[in-house]
Amino acid sequence: MRLHPEMRKLLAEIHAYRERHKLDRTGFGLAAMNDGHLLPRLEAGRQPRQDTIDRVRRFMSRKNGRNPT
Repeated sequence: MRLHPEMRKLLAEIHAYRERHKLDRTGFGLAAMNDGHLLPRLEAGRQPRQDTIDRVRRFMSRKNGRNPT
């Protein structure tokens, strides 16, 4: 499945975050969105709503010690 470039970018950010924080796919989804199936769905090509993307990025920013923008 071909992913939109913005979705590939988001998945790369999530992957890097998971590596830094030693989280598996389910753990990340549960922590970020209370959805253990979040990553498999995104990787399968599901296009999330913008508010979902924003929530995921805010979660990663807070956990990295930065203020969300």
